Amino acid sequence: MAEATIELPLSFQVPEVFRDIDFTVSAEENTNKLLDELTAIDPRPSDEEIAHAVLAQQTMYEMLAAAGAVYAGILLAGPGKGKADAKLTSLMLTVTARPSELSNDQTVHRLARTMGAIYPEAEVGVVRMHTGPAVLLTEETKVPRPVNLLDNDDSPSVVRQMHVFVPIPGRLAMADFSIATENTAEWDDYVAILGQVCKTIRFAD
Repeated sequence: MAEATIELPLSFQVPEVFRDIDFTVSAEENTNKLLDELTAIDPRPSDEEIAHAVLAQQTMYEMLAAAGAVYAGILLAGPGKGKADAKLTSLMLTVTARPSELSNDQTVHRLARTMGAIYPEAEVGVVRMHTGPAVLLTEETKVPRPVNLLDNDDSPSVVRQMHVFVPIPGRLAMADFSIATENTAEWDDYVAILGQVCKTIRFAD
C-alpha cells in the first residue's frame, strides 16, 4: 500500500490487484507506472485509451492530493481475448480524511441526516461495522467527461459511488472509504471489495 500523506491512527488492507497511486512521488512517476501496466494488458488498449488514462490519472492525482487523500488505488481489468468489442473496466478506491463536528460515533446520525438533506437522490443510512456505527452513502452522478480509465468520448457519463464514513476515535475526523466506477454491471462485486477492505480497518491503541 502507498505511504499515507496524512498520519492517522488507523490501518487497513487493500487487495493486491489494486495499483496504488503513491502521493510521495511525482505525478509523472505515477503516470509512468500506469503506462507500463496499460501496455502490458493483452489485448493492448488503443493509443486513445492510453492517452485518456494518463490525462485522467494526472487530474485525479491533483484532486486527491488537494483533498487530503490517505490512499488511492485503481483496479484495471482488460476485456480479455476474443472480446474485441468489450472495453477496459476500472474501479477507483480512495481513503480520505475528513473533518467532523463531533468525535466518535456521536457524529454518525447527525452526518446521516445532513447527507440525506444535501443529497436527496442518494441512498443514505447508518450501518453497524466491527469498528462501530458508520454512515453509508450511495449515489450516481453525471459528469461532463468520463472519469473512468476506459472511455475516450466527450459525452456525459454516469458514475456510481459508495462512501463509508468511519469515525476516528478521539479525533474530530472521519475516514471516508469510497469506491467509484462507471462499470455498474460489476457493482455488486465492487461493493463486496469495499466491504472486505472495511473489515480490515484497525485503530491504533
